[in-house]
Amino acid sequence: MLGFLTNRYILGGLAGLVMLGFVYFKGINHGKEVVQQKWDAYKVEQEREVQLLKDQARETEQAFQNKINKIQKEKVNANQIATTRYNALIDSLRSRPKTRQDPVPSDSGSGVGCTGAGLARGDAEFLAGYAADAARLQIAYESCRDAYEVIYHGAK
Repeated sequence: MLGFLTNRYILGGLAGLVMLGFVYFKGINHGKEVVQQKWDAYKVEQEREVQLLKDQARETEQAFQNKINKIQKEKVNANQIATTRYNALIDSLRSRPKTRQDPVPSDSGSGVGCTGAGLARGDAEFLAGYAADAARLQIAYESCRDAYEVIYHGAK
């Protein structure tokens, strides 16, 4: 039965097939290893780039946050100043009469030379509170606008 193995062509063909099979399987495994190594190297490179971008994003975020914190501190200080002015004005109005003593002139609609010096205490306190609210709103608006400018122009 093994008589055909004595033929050198058949033996050479079988040896060639065995070697070809060995090379084929070795090549497939080697190819897998090469592709895996390239993939691993690519992933490492991508992770480095992602980490670099994360670090840059954190630095940018911290810079924005520091600027926003500064704007918020300025807002708080300005609100404290406005509140202090309001309180000082209210204290100065304590000596005013509760009602107006002099009669209202007939040309009161002209508004020329109107300083509010003749206002009663309640009216003056109302106007002082109204002005303080307006000052606080102006401060809040400016703070919001400044924060927007920091973020909008910083993001470009």
